[in-house]
Amino acid sequence: MSTSARTLGAMVATLLLLAALGLSWWGALDRAASERTHAALERALVTFALTRTLNGVISVAQGTELAFEPAGVGVVISAGQILDPLNDLVEQFSWLTLMAATSLGIQIMLGEMFATPFVNVVLSVAIVLGVFAVWWRTQRYDRARRAVLRLTTTLIFVRFAIVVATLGTAFVNEHFLTQREQASVEILSQTRARIESPNEPAAAPATSTDSVLEKLNKFIDDQRQALDVESRLSRLKQDVEDAVEQVVNLIVVYVIETLLLPLGFLVVAWAVVKQAWRRMTCILCRICMWPACASRSRRPRVAKTRGATIAS
Repeated sequence: MSTSARTLGAMVATLLLLAALGLSWWGALDRAASERTHAALERALVTFALTRTLNGVISVAQGTELAFEPAGVGVVISAGQILDPLNDLVEQFSWLTLMAATSLGIQIMLGEMFATPFVNVVLSVAIVLGVFAVWWRTQRYDRARRAVLRLTTTLIFVRFAIVVATLGTAFVNEHFLTQREQASVEILSQTRARIESPNEPAAAPATSTDSVLEKLNKFIDDQRQALDVESRLSRLKQDVEDAVEQVVNLIVVYVIETLLLPLGFLVVAWAVVKQAWRRMTCILCRICMWPACASRSRRPRVAKTRGATIAS
């Protein structure tokens, strides 16, 4: 490889290392990631408060009885059996929202920890050593040079891993998950308001001095009340079904937002770093003519064809 090509490769590697150093001290990515994580944490806490309130409202409503007297016969219907499945699901979901909020809080803490001046100083020292290793052309201290570059790459990954995962998760949230989450929270708020609305007071019992016309009117009122109770029970069942669906939607959103997406972006980032390290090592082998790389390049390739070993 010519001297100009070696110099160009070393300059590209140096610019990449200096760009990582500049981003580390600039802090714009850290601030953007922190703002988005705080916004997600606030939404998670609002959802947690809503689920705990809804759980309490349902617990109170389970003891509510709907009383009416069709044809003078007293009938009492309890809403507990209708609300019990929703109450169990909301109670379990409240713990999930608490865990989601805890996960977001840990992301905020790790982001602030890796953005401290101490970490930036350590990264600066490593990058300076890495630049020195890139421009080191002699074959002495080959293992130390490769170890320095590997350490520099690892520190850069650790420094920006949380930031990359947070920004990637925030991008997916803004375009796919936030609207779904807000719609589900709004429906659950409306469901809570309907469940905690007070029952209509029961009609006063008829006295024995009522006339025939009054008894007829009372009978008609009882039938209307019975129909109204049936409609209220029907609306309550529909509200429960809608609330269960929205709770399941929120469970999907929080599992994706706080578990799958951060882990997925970390895995992708690590794979990219490994691939970049291999390519950079190959380029630096050609630039600096490291003996270890040269010995591997001179090693004969062995291929097996139909049980025979052929060395090329």
